[in-house]
Amino acid sequence: LPPAVKRLAQRDKVEVRLFKVIYELLDDARQSMESLLAPEVRETEIGTLDVKGVFRTLKDLVIAGGEVTSGKVTAGLLVRVKRGDEQIAEVEVTSVQRQQQEAKEVFEGEMCGLSLKTDKKLLLEEGDKLEFFTRELVKRTLA
Repeated sequence: LPPAVKRLAQRDKVEVRLFKVIYELLDDARQSMESLLAPEVRETEIGTLDVKGVFRTLKDLVIAGGEVTSGKVTAGLLVRVKRGDEQIAEVEVTSVQRQQQEAKEVFEGEMCGLSLKTDKKLLLEEGDKLEFFTRELVKRTLA
């Protein structure tokens, strides 16, 4: 690259890339365009629970119990709290208990207790539905 071109590129903050083969240019252009794409948010439904009782409500924690109506429940899952058809909050499961003992997972048809971490005070009620899911960011590509 001639020195005059280098100076102009630096002055104007232009990135210069040199390639020996056209395929390298195409691959580099594709990678540059893919890096500009926002990642895709992918949610996977894991299970649901009907709230049967609310035991404690604090500023950033709710302890409740209910019956798993589909799938399973594990600690670390995200939760949509629904009252009727309206979503009233999104929280996270910090722990799951079955018969007053810590449980890794609780399956459909079983009763369990949950600790839910909240950003603001959540007034959970009997009859609310909890939908458990995971959320991951997936890098998008140009197909």
